[in-house]
Amino acid sequence: MALPLPEGTLFQITRKKRSGSYSMPSLEAALDHYSLSYLIQGDRTIITPTMTYTIHAGYVNAMAPYIYHQTVPASDLDYESIFIKFSPQFMKPYTDQLGSQFLDQIFSRFSMHFAEASRQKVYSLFCDLLEVSQKESAYREITLQSLLFRLLILLLEESRPDEKANLRKTPLSPPILEAIFYMEKNYAQNLHIETVAEVSGYAVSYFSRLFQEQMGHSFSEYLCSIRLRHVESLLLSTDKSITDIALETGFQYPGNMTSTFRQKVGMTPREYRKTRRKLP
Repeated sequence: MALPLPEGTLFQITRKKRSGSYSMPSLEAALDHYSLSYLIQGDRTIITPTMTYTIHAGYVNAMAPYIYHQTVPASDLDYESIFIKFSPQFMKPYTDQLGSQFLDQIFSRFSMHFAEASRQKVYSLFCDLLEVSQKESAYREITLQSLLFRLLILLLEESRPDEKANLRKTPLSPPILEAIFYMEKNYAQNLHIETVAEVSGYAVSYFSRLFQEQMGHSFSEYLCSIRLRHVESLLLSTDKSITDIALETGFQYPGNMTSTFRQKVGMTPREYRKTRRKLP
């Protein structure tokens, strides 16, 4: 389970820095709090029973209580975030007026990104909350409640949906979740279905069928989608050569990566880098 709020605490905010290689060692779920994190730097992939999605710098990730999740690197960049935990009781003055669906609307979005002007406002509110939390004041709690409410309203009104989130109609079983986590961590290796099936505890034939049923994609298709996601990230965030990127993301032959990328994205990696880097 995720670490609970300290005893007697209804709100907590911290600024975290971690190596880009850091992975949560296991699935976790909070029992007593909601969490919001603003990613200042880096790229992270979040795996839950009902979706897999990737957040980047400027994104907010929202996690409600009892949602099991696990995070892995989506790039080799070190990552930094401002992380908020708050209990339902902390926002009770507002939910008493607006109803519990107020929080449900926000935390059903998981991954949120913004237009530039809105992103700046979101980041400023996270920073204001961090600053106020570190001050000794008789009005600290009510100020934090007010700022958090302003942040939640901003998330509700100005966040953009994450079109790339991989939603699943049926929650994944724990063995398939474990397999996905292993694939996300080891995609750059010469990964075979036999190895991942062993991680899940199933025979290859049964694992292959179960994976297809739950994911809607075959093992090889999903592994390819993980690798292509990392290819996109490296094309935009580095000046590495196409060959180096292919080898770094698990494609044994650069030509295979280029043809697969063009088939899925509609342009070559070189064209993608040139086009996307020109966009505002």
